[in-house]
Amino acid sequence: MLDIEIIRVLSILFLVGALSRTVLLMRFTRKRQDLGLVKASKPTGFVLREVWIFVDLLLPLVFMLLGATVPAWVYGTPLNLSFYGAELLQVVSVFLFFSGLMVLGLAYQVLGQLDRPAIEVLDKHELVTSGPYSRVRHPVYTGAMLMVLGVTMLFLNLVLVVGFLAMVGIAYRRAVLEEELLASEDGFGQAYRDYMLKTGRFLPKLG
Repeated sequence: MLDIEIIRVLSILFLVGALSRTVLLMRFTRKRQDLGLVKASKPTGFVLREVWIFVDLLLPLVFMLLGATVPAWVYGTPLNLSFYGAELLQVVSVFLFFSGLMVLGLAYQVLGQLDRPAIEVLDKHELVTSGPYSRVRHPVYTGAMLMVLGVTMLFLNLVLVVGFLAMVGIAYRRAVLEEELLASEDGFGQAYRDYMLKTGRFLPKLG
């Protein structure tokens, strides 16, 4: 396991990255245009919205803040995993976290104001297939999961492990609902179904 002072420094570095995510989101989504009324939507409910926000943003943020200020509260406890090779995973966590941040930044840039917490299609909705969307249908989820996986691997805390597994499940369900809506006649119909054949859900399709 890495020394606790290294965890403190990396926690601060991750906090800067998390702040950068917020800045990127505000920068690329601030120009709101009238996209019309909601034409069709899928219900999300408590788990797909509130729990998603908790495991994607709030829980990792709490660990990063505590890791930067009082790391002994979240590191070196009975809930932390310790095993041979753990240090390597913790080093790799930095690459995963900032790779996720980069993917999110690119996704926000091309998606712009179409990035919305609700699963819905608006009257003037556009099908985005450029940037990371040319290879992956849900790069926002991919980037977010990479960032949270990075935080999880840095602390190797069971609470974060459970949170990350829940995040993967929620992201999968949200992605399926979005695809069902966008592939319907209320969405983009055959155009989206053709797009699905060429892209992967969270990772680029092999071949």
